[in-house]
Amino acid sequence: MLTASTALDIPVAPAGQPDVKIVRGQPEFRDVRLAERFRQEDRALTLRNVRNLCWIAMVLVPAAVVLDWFAYPELLVEFTMLRLTCTACLAIILYTSRTAIGHSYYRAMTVIVPMTPAFFISLMIKQAHDPGSGYYAGLTLCLVAIGFMFHWTFRESAIALFLTIAFYLAANAQALRAGVPGATMASFVNNCVFILLNGVVILSGSFYHHRIRVREFLNRVEVEQQKEELKTRNEELTSTLRQLRETENQLFQSEKLASLGRMSAGIIHEINNPLNFTNQALYVLKKKGRHMPETERENFDRIVADIKDGISRVSSIVTDLRCFSHPDSGSTQLIDFYDAVHNAVRLMGKELKDHEVNLDASLPRGLQLMGDRNQIIQILINLIQNAIDAMKHSAVRAIVIKAIETETRVELSVTDTGCGIPPENLPKVFDPFFTTKDVGEGMGMGLSVSFRLMHQMRGGIEVTSTLGAGTTFTLWFPLFTPSPDDD
Repeated sequence: MLTASTALDIPVAPAGQPDVKIVRGQPEFRDVRLAERFRQEDRALTLRNVRNLCWIAMVLVPAAVVLDWFAYPELLVEFTMLRLTCTACLAIILYTSRTAIGHSYYRAMTVIVPMTPAFFISLMIKQAHDPGSGYYAGLTLCLVAIGFMFHWTFRESAIALFLTIAFYLAANAQALRAGVPGATMASFVNNCVFILLNGVVILSGSFYHHRIRVREFLNRVEVEQQKEELKTRNEELTSTLRQLRETENQLFQSEKLASLGRMSAGIIHEINNPLNFTNQALYVLKKKGRHMPETERENFDRIVADIKDGISRVSSIVTDLRCFSHPDSGSTQLIDFYDAVHNAVRLMGKELKDHEVNLDASLPRGLQLMGDRNQIIQILINLIQNAIDAMKHSAVRAIVIKAIETETRVELSVTDTGCGIPPENLPKVFDPFFTTKDVGEGMGMGLSVSFRLMHQMRGGIEVTSTLGAGTTFTLWFPLFTPSPDDD
């Protein structure tokens, strides 16, 4: 903190603050930005006080003509003119304080304002030829009252005291040379002593008061720095807490995935056995179907094939739960894109019919790509099911599936007319267990599994959505380019 000292050069170094020294009554900061801030604040305060004191002096100086009426009635006219001239000078100073000159020399104006009425009071004393005049009190008033209101520095106080004594001595020099009675001389000496003592009080008060101002300024800066540090630490704590929550969520998700991996192994073991029995029964049923009439065999074979395909899909979906926790590269083969898409649409036919959804899947034939047919069908089923769920409250229920072939890849888009996805949820749709459905309607695994499966096939999945208008999921696959060695 600041410490008072009788020396002119004293170090002021509050803890945690830049060093500052008071040199010849002026603070000198090592931090340039801090020095500029103190100067700006000091300029604003000083100029405000200059204007206020100009107005006060412009009112009080003419009002004091009442003293002239009683003390020097024979000089009333001359004194009135001096007072009006002083008021005019103060008006000029008031105007100058609002200009660039006033802003540049604002500290000088703290001396000019009180010395202006002091100069004209000295002229009145000179015209009165009275070294013992009681008007010396006006000089002390200029020093004491205005000096404390202006918060002079030590240097400015010394200059004001010197000028005041000089004015007073110059005003009485002619009368003193002509000779004055002893009583008048005693009054003159008394007035000089009082002016000097008041000046000493002003010097001491300015010396310490200016340091108090610097101390208050530095304390305020220190408080602001502490607030900034607290704000920064609070932001760091908030960020740390957010990271801890994210880490906790990730650990929670990892634990659920680990549990899912253990559970999927049991599910596969328990479900695959009855699926194998069912496949064997279908095989026997298919052999029996060979003895059916030709007119019924075609429908029978199609129904058996659909049942077998559905059972294979159940086995594939359960297996994918295990692959999600323990991903592998998967198996890829050359597949017909048109056939895979229409197989998925046919498996979802009942769902589409029950929910009165119109599906348009106009795809070009002949598109071939490298991938896993079952996985592509599973992804399409997930997307179609999500689209159906999103259109429960839509007036128009339509799904459009389109395929575009570029030079490097095949893009498949699935567009619905559902409620859309809020912008804040778009980055999270592929996160495992993220779902906006009611409890029991979904686990939030469909899109996350689809995302992983697409990357296993060296493809990708993207989403765009307009809230209230619909959503488009785009699957892209690397284009298969046959080589001369392909069979």
